Amino acid sequence: MKNLLYCVALLTLPLFAQAQTRLEIIQIGHPTLRELARELTMDEIRSPEVQGLIDDMVFTMKKAGGVGLAAPQVNQSLRLFVMKSGLSVPLTIVINPKVEYLEAEGKQDSVEGCLSIPGRSVKVKRFKKLHMSYLNRDGEYISEEVKGFKAIISQHEYDHLNGVLITDIMEQLNSVWDFAEYADAPLM
Repeated sequence: MKNLLYCVALLTLPLFAQAQTRLEIIQIGHPTLRELARELTMDEIRSPEVQGLIDDMVFTMKKAGGVGLAAPQVNQSLRLFVMKSGLSVPLTIVINPKVEYLEAEGKQDSVEGCLSIPGRSVKVKRFKKLHMSYLNRDGEYISEEVKGFKAIISQHEYDHLNGVLITDIMEQLNSVWDFAEYADAPLM
């Protein structure tokens, strides 16, 4: 009997650990998604709580099949997001971002899904390039020009920090915003 209980405990441990580390992604209609998120202090960034939140957000993003996740999407009104824009691209942790859109480079169409708006994908216009400065998870200052898919994810997640959803900026196409051809849109 003792061995049986030990085996059951070992088998359920990964499930229990997963339940503890996986965060709930809140859905459209939740008030936190409409708030202007607040900046984190350097002490907060270095705290075990925020470092744990970052780890949990990365886990949650991956488990949900997303390429980006902002703290407001897990009911934390903080200026923080995580993203992974490709298999060979390193994970990026963005804290307290400042974004300058490079308007001279123009805009492009982007079809996007949102983890907080399940089952929907919409077409939006995004800047092709932007300049973004932020702090990484170690509190180090990063300044970079961002383009391509990383620029699209950055803009999507940055919008979340400002209480903006893709439904606010979608292009109106026949007043329909659930297109079958967009079913494989990346989730952010």
